[in-house]
Amino acid sequence: MKKKKLDIDSILQYAPVGPSRWELDNIVWNDRTTNPKTLVEFLQRIKVLQTAKDLLPEHQRELEILEELAEDLDIHACRALLADDDDNAQQNFIESIARQGALETLCNNQLSIETMEKMCKLSPNDFILAAKRSQDIINSVRELVIQGETLSEDVAGA
Repeated sequence: MKKKKLDIDSILQYAPVGPSRWELDNIVWNDRTTNPKTLVEFLQRIKVLQTAKDLLPEHQRELEILEELAEDLDIHACRALLADDDDNAQQNFIESIARQGALETLCNNQLSIETMEKMCKLSPNDFILAAKRSQDIINSVRELVIQGETLSEDVAGA
């Protein structure tokens, strides 16, 4: 009995073109509503795709997804996030340095000199906030890993 030849082209037509909506929403542009830099880059990406001529299929799909995601944005919240507001800038910096510190601690078991230098420029209260937020992130990640290990005990081959 002769084996049927694999029709590669018919299989490839089902392959996704470009990143998925989930990936664009939850990974690439996930903090667009809380990080002014990400929001600006998100909006600029849409403008670039909108003004481009002869978009490739993956870019056309990306544009459609980004425009859908943009429809969910609240214009007043976006304006507030982008406003030249010292309180927002302070909160965003503290959150950013806390995430960076948590990532370095989880991956390298220590902060880099650059991160520590930035944190030491903060006021004592802001330093405490950044350190506490960083520790909260570390604790959350470790708790999720423990939960994952517990759940995987019941899964064969995990």
